[in-house]
Amino acid sequence: MRTLNLYTGKLAEDLACNHLKKNGYSIVERNFRNRFGEIDIIAKNKDTLVFIEVKAKIGKDFGLPEEMINKKKLSKVRRMAEVYLNGVNALCRIDVIAVVLDSNNELIRLTHYQNVY
Repeated sequence: MRTLNLYTGKLAEDLACNHLKKNGYSIVERNFRNRFGEIDIIAKNKDTLVFIEVKAKIGKDFGLPEEMINKKKLSKVRRMAEVYLNGVNALCRIDVIAVVLDSNNELIRLTHYQNVY
């Protein structure tokens, strides 16, 4: 099951990166890790550095991926972003990209929520 989750997560991140690039973002880094955890995607949108959490689900039977995002998770992403910035004052925000796939790993829906925290 863990291998399937890793595959689904990577596929969702790939789809999210493609979406971002099509919308004028440049990808700075993927899977940035520090002592607080991991930031899925760090991208640049014009003059803003964007820290992006990607959530994916197969099907809609057990809720939507965005329902898995809570204040605690966003707070964790914020702490990781602060470590990444290392005291540099930069214009930045946190986004969430929610991906729903079907049982064949085909994209059903991708929703990009900007400036969620």
